[in-house]
Amino acid sequence: MYIAPLLPVSHHSTNALSYLPNYTFGNILAMRSRSLCMPTNSSFRIYHLEVNVFPQDLYLIVTTGIATPRVPTFPGVELSEGYEDLSMDQEEFEGQSVLILGRGNSAFETADHIIANTNVIHMMARSRVRLAWATHYVGDLRAVNNGLLDTYQLKSLDGILEGDVREMMLLKSPDGKIVLDIDNTLKFKAPAHMTNDSNQDVEYIIPDNFPLRESYDRVIRCLGFQFDFSIFENDTAPEASYSGKYPNIKPDYGAEGIPGMYFAGTNSHSLDFRKSAGGFIHGFRYTARALHHILEYRNHQVPWPSVKQPITGLLDHIIKRMNEASGIYQMFVVLGDVIILHGNGLDYEYLEEFPLKMVHRLPEMTGRSGSQYIIISMEYGKHFSGPGEDIFRSERATGDPQEAHVSNFLHPVLYYYKTLPTEDQMMNLPIDEILPTPDALHHIVEDFLTDWTAPIR
Repeated sequence: MYIAPLLPVSHHSTNALSYLPNYTFGNILAMRSRSLCMPTNSSFRIYHLEVNVFPQDLYLIVTTGIATPRVPTFPGVELSEGYEDLSMDQEEFEGQSVLILGRGNSAFETADHIIANTNVIHMMARSRVRLAWATHYVGDLRAVNNGLLDTYQLKSLDGILEGDVREMMLLKSPDGKIVLDIDNTLKFKAPAHMTNDSNQDVEYIIPDNFPLRESYDRVIRCLGFQFDFSIFENDTAPEASYSGKYPNIKPDYGAEGIPGMYFAGTNSHSLDFRKSAGGFIHGFRYTARALHHILEYRNHQVPWPSVKQPITGLLDHIIKRMNEASGIYQMFVVLGDVIILHGNGLDYEYLEEFPLKMVHRLPEMTGRSGSQYIIISMEYGKHFSGPGEDIFRSERATGDPQEAHVSNFLHPVLYYYKTLPTEDQMMNLPIDEILPTPDALHHIVEDFLTDWTAPIR
């Protein structure tokens, strides 16, 4: 299998050729930089510039990251500045009033960086604050960044409020400061109807109880980043998901509707957005390895790595993995271990960190099969995580094995299947279910130390 570097996908080879020097480093990438992507029918191929063919064993694996700033469209957006271009010099913010658009870690990081110098900081977004320790999603607000919550709730110095930035307007006042209007709150004297020209000379009245009635020196956009779809031509561009933030991909990390195109790294986070850690290095290092195993078997018939042992060693093997496996811990409910039981009942085969949404295709994806299956998944309690949930309530945990099924903290769950789930079962899973109903289900009770090594009594 030959993996080409990412180049612009275009009908015209001259467009891609202009990029080739950027992908050549001495002679190391000389061979690889002779390839570019060309569409064929509804798919694409890697076009080799030397031999002028479309080799069948080439794939495009896109690992460009999520690096394009999200810039909304609203009147006066040009009066705002992006978080990605912000100066690190705190003195530039001395005595200024700042409005931050956004509610994630980048917004709070920005606030923390300038809070000692500013006059006041207001933060606005359409959704409520999502605290990572409540949602158990590492992309939500981390405690290390949330200093503004104290200055808002305990000191009334700064403020956080809800509003849709797409329904706002920024205007420049005569003194050069920035005034915000949202939901047509301002009462304009003339002209009667505003245009998109934020610099026009208008008179307006700000209601006394309008929370954003004070003008600002700066408006900073901290609205996150998204995948750059402009690297593709229209007929080879993957579908978008999550309002254009990520490419839409299948559980095997392939682009939906474009055979041969795959995504790795944070680009593949659409599969577990707001669920697990696939958008971050401690998570996608495991999903990238899973993609490697998938393509290795598909192209070279190298089966998914496994360990085959006598059945007498299974319990010790499971306990060791529950306590030491980082992949199924970081990528909980996304990657899981699969135990294959063979018909003779004398041995088992153990596969690590397989994509759970692909278990119905286990034999064709791994080259491994058997007569019965046990799948190990790490899971939180169903109704434990979420914005606004009281995850510190006094009865938040149990230590009784008889109540293991109501465990809230991350704990191992074992699914036993006499036969693998079908594709229809997988495609019609309820949104809050990880896998189809098994023939037997076993929760291992949560443990305060996440240490499941206590002796059996």
